[in-house]
Amino acid sequence: MDGVLLDTNILIDVLRSYRKSRPKNKEHAYNSKKAIGLVNWLIDERIIRYISCHTLKELLQYPHISRQEEERIINLLPTFYRILPTTSKVSHIAGILSRQSAEYRDYHIEDCYIAATAITFKLPLYTRNPGDFKYVPHPDLEILVPYKYQPETEY
Repeated sequence: MDGVLLDTNILIDVLRSYRKSRPKNKEHAYNSKKAIGLVNWLIDERIIRYISCHTLKELLQYPHISRQEEERIINLLPTFYRILPTTSKVSHIAGILSRQSAEYRDYHIEDCYIAATAITFKLPLYTRNPGDFKYVPHPDLEILVPYKYQPETEY
């Protein structure tokens, strides 16, 4: 499959850019700017953008999410990103990864499914937090960090 799988943190950065309130700090502002640049580049290059259905779940799970933000997630994301389902193959790979790592099993189950989605659909995974996927290295999991905030960075 051609394209890239975007991790939840990339989508959080994109969604922050649509909020009317100002970013809480320089890191949020920097990350939002870089995420929008990344998505625009992917669109310009005609690279298909995918997200896991587990990313959608993660974006909607926070208790203080506004109705407006929820509508933006439900209505906006599918226009820019194709949402990949949890198939039996994704579940199988996630189960094996989880079995091999208590971290995946107990604390990072969504990351486990996102990794399994990238592996199953043979997509590179774009994330700001590669450490979330370190628990069970997999030869078919390609992690790319498209941007990283540096405190001394000016923008």
